[in-house]
Amino acid sequence: MSISPETELNMGMGRLALGKCRAFGIRPTLSCDIVSLNSGDLFSQMRLALAYQRFADNDPINQRGAMPQTLTCSARDALRWATCNGADACGLELQIGSLRPGKSADIIVVGGDSFAGHPRHDAAGSVVFQATSQDVRYVLVAGRTVKRDGSLIGVDLSRTLARAEQSAEAVLARVRQTTPVLPPKPLPGVDLEAMARHNLAAAMR
Repeated sequence: MSISPETELNMGMGRLALGKCRAFGIRPTLSCDIVSLNSGDLFSQMRLALAYQRFADNDPINQRGAMPQTLTCSARDALRWATCNGADACGLELQIGSLRPGKSADIIVVGGDSFAGHPRHDAAGSVVFQATSQDVRYVLVAGRTVKRDGSLIGVDLSRTLARAEQSAEAVLARVRQTTPVLPPKPLPGVDLEAMARHNLAAAMR
Protein backbone atom coordinates (compact mmCIF):
# COMPACT_ATOMS: atom_id res chain seq x y z
CA MET A 1 0.00 0.00 0.00
CA SER A 2 1.65 3.20 -1.19
CA ILE A 3 0.28 6.50 0.11
CA SER A 4 1.17 9.90 -1.40
CA PRO A 5 0.08 12.30 1.36
CA GLU A 6 0.85 15.61 -0.33
CA THR A 7 -0.87 14.78 -3.61
CA GLU A 8 -3.84 12.98 -2.08
CA LEU A 9 -4.57 15.73 0.45
CA ASN A 10 -4.08 18.62 -1.99
CA MET A 11 -6.31 16.96 -4.58
CA GLY A 12 -9.04 16.31 -2.02
CA MET A 13 -8.95 12.57 -2.67
CA GLY A 14 -10.25 11.63 0.76
CA ARG A 15 -8.75 10.03 3.82
CA LEU A 16 -5.21 8.72 3.70
CA ALA A 17 -5.27 4.93 3.99
CA LEU A 18 -2.96 4.80 7.03
CA GLY A 19 -5.81 3.96 9.40
CA LYS A 20 -7.10 1.21 7.11
CA CYS A 21 -3.61 -0.25 6.87
CA ARG A 22 -3.41 -0.37 10.66
CA ALA A 23 -6.86 -1.98 10.90
CA PHE A 24 -5.93 -4.76 8.47
CA GLY A 25 -2.33 -5.28 9.58
CA ILE A 26 -0.81 -3.81 6.41
CA ARG A 27 2.53 -2.01 6.59
CA PRO A 28 1.94 1.33 4.85
CA THR A 29 4.56 3.00 2.68
CA LEU A 30 5.00 6.61 1.58
CA SER A 31 5.59 7.95 -1.90
CA CYS A 32 5.80 11.20 -3.86
CA ASP A 33 3.48 11.91 -6.77
CA ILE A 34 3.20 14.71 -9.34
CA VAL A 35 6.60 16.14 -8.39
CA SER A 36 6.18 18.78 -11.09
CA LEU A 37 3.79 20.39 -8.61
CA ASN A 38 4.44 18.93 -5.17
CA SER A 39 7.66 18.43 -3.24
CA GLY A 40 9.56 15.34 -4.29
CA ASP A 41 11.02 14.33 -0.94
CA LEU A 42 9.97 11.86 1.72
CA PHE A 43 10.59 14.31 4.56
CA SER A 44 7.51 16.26 3.47
CA GLN A 45 5.51 13.07 3.07
CA MET A 46 6.45 11.85 6.55
CA ARG A 47 5.38 15.12 8.17
CA LEU A 48 2.09 15.30 6.32
CA ALA A 49 1.24 11.64 6.87
CA LEU A 50 1.98 11.78 10.59
CA ALA A 51 0.08 15.05 11.07
CA TYR A 52 -2.91 13.74 9.15
CA GLN A 53 -3.13 10.45 11.04
CA ARG A 54 -2.84 12.16 14.42
CA PHE A 55 -5.63 14.51 13.38
CA ALA A 56 -7.83 11.69 12.06
CA ASP A 57 -7.37 9.51 15.15
CA ASN A 58 -8.20 12.31 17.58
CA ASP A 59 -10.89 14.07 15.54
CA PRO A 60 -13.79 12.30 17.32
CA ILE A 61 -12.41 13.54 20.65
CA ASN A 62 -11.97 17.06 19.28
CA GLN A 63 -15.52 17.03 17.89
CA ARG A 64 -16.82 16.35 21.41
CA GLY A 65 -15.00 19.45 22.60
CA ALA A 66 -12.49 17.43 24.65
CA MET A 67 -8.70 17.57 24.67
CA PRO A 68 -6.87 14.50 23.32
CA GLN A 69 -4.64 12.84 25.90
CA THR A 70 -2.60 10.59 23.60
CA LEU A 71 -1.11 10.47 20.11
CA THR A 72 -1.47 7.21 18.23
CA CYS A 73 1.52 7.51 15.88
CA SER A 74 5.12 8.48 16.57
CA ALA A 75 8.00 9.92 14.58
CA ARG A 76 9.53 6.43 14.53
CA ASP A 77 6.34 5.12 12.90
CA ALA A 78 6.72 7.71 10.15
CA LEU A 79 10.34 6.71 9.64
CA ARG A 80 9.26 3.09 9.20
CA TRP A 81 6.64 4.14 6.66
CA ALA A 82 9.36 5.86 4.62
CA THR A 83 12.16 3.29 4.95
CA CYS A 84 11.87 -0.37 5.93
CA ASN A 85 8.16 -0.64 5.00
CA GLY A 86 8.95 0.54 1.48
CA ALA A 87 11.75 -1.97 1.15
CA ASP A 88 9.42 -4.73 2.34
CA ALA A 89 6.70 -3.71 -0.13
CA CYS A 90 9.22 -4.01 -2.98
CA GLY A 91 10.37 -7.42 -1.78
CA LEU A 92 13.77 -5.99 -0.83
CA GLU A 93 13.57 -5.99 2.97
CA LEU A 94 16.51 -8.40 3.27
CA GLN A 95 18.69 -6.11 1.14
CA ILE A 96 17.80 -2.50 2.00
CA GLY A 97 15.55 -0.37 4.19
CA SER A 98 17.46 -0.52 7.48
CA LEU A 99 21.02 -0.56 8.77
CA ARG A 100 21.87 -4.20 9.40
CA PRO A 101 24.97 -6.37 8.81
CA GLY A 102 24.84 -7.95 5.38
CA LYS A 103 22.47 -5.40 3.86
CA SER A 104 23.41 -3.13 0.99
CA ALA A 105 24.90 0.17 2.13
CA ASP A 106 22.08 2.42 0.92
CA ILE A 107 22.49 5.20 3.46
CA ILE A 108 21.67 8.87 3.90
CA VAL A 109 23.40 10.97 6.55
CA VAL A 110 21.29 13.84 7.87
CA GLY A 111 22.83 16.61 9.93
CA GLY A 112 25.31 19.39 9.55
CA ASP A 113 25.14 22.90 10.95
CA SER A 114 21.55 23.80 10.01
CA PHE A 115 19.10 25.04 12.62
CA ALA A 116 16.88 22.05 11.84
CA GLY A 117 19.49 19.69 13.24
CA HIS A 118 19.96 21.35 16.61
CA PRO A 119 19.55 20.69 19.44
CA ARG A 120 19.67 16.91 19.03
CA HIS A 121 17.48 15.59 21.83
CA ASP A 122 15.58 13.07 19.72
CA ALA A 123 17.07 11.91 16.43
CA ALA A 124 13.84 10.47 14.99
CA GLY A 125 11.87 13.58 15.92
CA SER A 126 14.50 15.88 14.41
CA VAL A 127 14.48 13.99 11.12
CA VAL A 128 10.71 13.74 10.79
CA PHE A 129 9.65 17.14 12.13
CA GLN A 130 12.58 19.38 11.20
CA ALA A 131 14.77 17.99 8.43
CA THR A 132 14.52 18.78 4.73
CA SER A 133 16.40 17.48 1.71
CA GLN A 134 18.88 20.33 2.28
CA ASP A 135 19.94 18.63 5.50
CA VAL A 136 21.04 15.45 3.71
CA ARG A 137 24.82 15.73 3.87
CA TYR A 138 25.87 12.34 2.47
CA VAL A 139 24.20 9.70 0.31
CA LEU A 140 25.60 6.24 -0.35
CA VAL A 141 24.08 3.86 -2.89
CA ALA A 142 25.34 0.30 -2.53
CA GLY A 143 28.31 1.73 -0.64
CA ARG A 144 29.19 4.26 -3.37
CA THR A 145 29.11 7.90 -2.30
CA VAL A 146 26.90 9.96 -4.63
CA LYS A 147 26.52 13.02 -2.38
CA ARG A 148 29.26 14.41 -0.19
CA ASP A 149 29.04 17.33 2.24
CA GLY A 150 25.72 18.42 0.72
CA SER A 151 26.82 18.35 -2.92
CA LEU A 152 26.06 15.76 -5.59
CA ILE A 153 29.12 14.03 -7.01
CA GLY A 154 29.65 14.01 -10.76
CA VAL A 155 26.65 16.26 -11.47
CA ASP A 156 26.91 19.64 -13.20
CA LEU A 157 24.06 21.30 -11.32
CA SER A 158 23.96 24.48 -13.42
CA ARG A 159 23.78 22.47 -16.64
CA THR A 160 21.14 20.15 -15.18
CA LEU A 161 18.93 23.07 -14.09
CA ALA A 162 19.30 24.72 -17.51
CA ARG A 163 18.28 21.48 -19.22
CA ALA A 164 15.23 21.26 -16.93
CA GLU A 165 14.13 24.75 -17.98
CA GLN A 166 14.65 23.91 -21.67
CA SER A 167 12.72 20.68 -21.28
CA ALA A 168 9.80 22.47 -19.61
CA GLU A 169 9.61 25.01 -22.41
CA ALA A 170 9.71 22.27 -25.04
CA VAL A 171 6.94 20.30 -23.30
CA LEU A 172 4.72 23.38 -22.98
CA ALA A 173 5.31 24.25 -26.64
CA ARG A 174 4.09 20.80 -27.70
CA VAL A 175 1.09 21.09 -25.37
CA ARG A 176 0.10 24.45 -26.87
CA GLN A 177 0.20 22.96 -30.36
CA THR A 178 -2.57 20.50 -29.52
CA THR A 179 -4.27 22.28 -26.61
CA PRO A 180 -4.85 25.95 -27.45
CA VAL A 181 -6.68 26.62 -24.17
CA LEU A 182 -4.64 25.55 -21.17
CA PRO A 183 -6.49 24.67 -17.95
CA PRO A 184 -6.72 27.73 -15.69
CA LYS A 185 -6.06 27.79 -12.01
CA PRO A 186 -8.99 26.07 -10.26
CA LEU A 187 -11.77 28.62 -9.79
CA PRO A 188 -15.48 28.22 -9.02
CA GLY A 189 -17.52 28.03 -12.19
CA VAL A 190 -14.78 26.84 -14.56
CA ASP A 191 -16.39 24.66 -17.23
CA LEU A 192 -13.70 22.05 -17.86
CA GLU A 193 -15.99 20.05 -20.14
CA ALA A 194 -16.51 23.05 -22.44
CA MET A 195 -12.76 23.65 -22.47
CA ALA A 196 -12.16 20.02 -23.44
CA ARG A 197 -14.70 20.28 -26.29
CA HIS A 198 -12.99 23.44 -27.56
CA ASN A 199 -9.57 21.77 -27.52
CA LEU A 200 -10.88 18.66 -29.25
CA ALA A 201 -12.45 20.75 -32.00
CA ALA A 202 -9.20 22.70 -32.45
CA ALA A 203 -7.22 19.45 -32.67
CA MET A 204 -9.58 18.12 -35.35
CA ARG A 205 -9.15 21.16 -37.61
